[in-house]
Amino acid sequence: MTVPAASDAPAAPGAPQAPGAAVPAATAPPAGGLRRALRIALPTVTGVALLAAPFGLDAFAVATLTLGLCYGLFAYGLDLSWGRAGLLSVGHAAFFGLGAYAVALGQEHGLPWALTVGAAVVAAVAIALPVVRIGLSAPVPDAPLILLTIGVGLLLQRAATTLTPVTGGTNGLSVSGPDVVTSYYVTLAAVAAVVAVCGVLVVRGRFGARLVAAARNPDRAAQSGIDGIRVRSTAFAVSAAVAALAGALYAPVAGLVSPTVFGLGLSTSVLIWLALGGRESTVGPFVGAVAVTVGQQFLGSTWQGWYVLALAALFLLVVQVAPAGLTAAPRRRLAGPGPDVRLPAVARRAPRRKAEEARRGADDSVPLAVTGVRKAFGPVEVLAGVDLTVEAGRCVCLIGPNGAGKSTFLNVVAGQLAPDAGTLRLFGTDATGLPVHRRVGLGVGRMFQIPSVIAELSPADNLRLARVEASEPTDPPAEFRDLVDDELRPAGTLPLADRRRLELAMVLAAAPRLLLLDEPAAGLGPDDARRLTRELREVNRRTGCALLVVEHDMDIVRELADEVVVLAEGRVLARGPLDAVAADPAVRAAYLGVR
Repeated sequence: MTVPAASDAPAAPGAPQAPGAAVPAATAPPAGGLRRALRIALPTVTGVALLAAPFGLDAFAVATLTLGLCYGLFAYGLDLSWGRAGLLSVGHAAFFGLGAYAVALGQEHGLPWALTVGAAVVAAVAIALPVVRIGLSAPVPDAPLILLTIGVGLLLQRAATTLTPVTGGTNGLSVSGPDVVTSYYVTLAAVAAVVAVCGVLVVRGRFGARLVAAARNPDRAAQSGIDGIRVRSTAFAVSAAVAALAGALYAPVAGLVSPTVFGLGLSTSVLIWLALGGRESTVGPFVGAVAVTVGQQFLGSTWQGWYVLALAALFLLVVQVAPAGLTAAPRRRLAGPGPDVRLPAVARRAPRRKAEEARRGADDSVPLAVTGVRKAFGPVEVLAGVDLTVEAGRCVCLIGPNGAGKSTFLNVVAGQLAPDAGTLRLFGTDATGLPVHRRVGLGVGRMFQIPSVIAELSPADNLRLARVEASEPTDPPAEFRDLVDDELRPAGTLPLADRRRLELAMVLAAAPRLLLLDEPAAGLGPDDARRLTRELREVNRRTGCALLVVEHDMDIVRELADEVVVLAEGRVLARGPLDAVAADPAVRAAYLGVR
């Protein structure tokens, strides 16, 4: 059965929204009972309509709908990368083409369908993993990822064009398939199965929450113990596998596989389908792909250039008016704001044997011991041989003039910057080369100067995620009960003071033994700052957690500090009680500007 493939629509320029962007306030959803009823009724009605479609449509319409479902699965696969993981792939047709050619070549040589499709999926994953790893190794992964995926697609297209004895060259390979109705139901069943599996394993639950965190707030994800590179790489590999499966379904539906399936035309078309339908959605990719495919098949031949122009205008209009896609508004009304990750109400602890063994084998008496740490940015040496020890249960405040290297030192301790020289030991373990999430496993927690939470998740889901990732999770103290019960609001809409409290509650959920804080009261009013200071001192008293605090407010330093360390020009200038340090002539000269 042969259906003319939808011609490749030109892509309009547009950049993906940066992960961590502010979440707009959502329109109030329907009442709980009505919303639940709609969430059950709409999928049921849609499923019944899809099952009954062949009984009410002619053969050409059914074939067009089948083609739209194949393209919809392709767009869904891209959404796992672009929408969920925040990784824009402009050459995703490379993976789609692998699946299509695998079926065509398998049929040509009499190989089993399952074997050839399995080989295509393995090949897609094998290509995707090194590509995404290279991309994520760059400070901004989009540019190398775009170039690499385009390069892979062009390379495969060139191979398909030149290896004529194998691929048929520019003429491609013919693929036979079952009758129209059988093909439709096979495609529908395969699409439903893939979406269901991805929904359970990738989009929702623990991995889905990890993916939201890693894509939207990599720093907080790492500080929660999440290996963001691994999580996002896995999502990209699954995205490539789904694209290959979509290509395998497409081949018998289209009836012909040619080198254009690897081309930029199809890669940019799927970007348009996904942008129109809506990212981070199960339905959006299929709505966009089916709508454009149906329009192309029924209107493209009549309107020709006018249809392409109208599609481009619609794309630009959606990007400007509804950047989240056409399905975003009804989706928010039904599901509420934010991703539907569906973490369990009582988070079950993930098995983390390595972290638990590391904690058991650690030396609790000295949480932090730094010797001779140096860090330079180009010719500027920011840290010039810092020695610092934080003992268990002690609060050390790090003060100094602007540019002294305080935040840089905190980033080195946390693992966000690698030192150029020196050693850093956490609880007796050499952590000089450990990544952030491994240091968290040892018992390190971090609060940032600007409160860092997963803006798209509710406060309750933020706390559940923190507990799921913790090797030794604890229940939040009673003073954070309001955040534990807040299931509706995205955390990004909370007032600054509540976001700071949420960040502290997330850190405490992992039972840290060393807490790093960079100006924790920055931006808070006097009352909120005093409240936070009391909470920090109570945490220190109740849990015995050591604190290393960078702070400028001397009132906060006086209330918190067991010891004050002065950093100036990248070196430790003085240490001791606040009054003694403040009276030191060298400190007064360097820090207070008094000579």
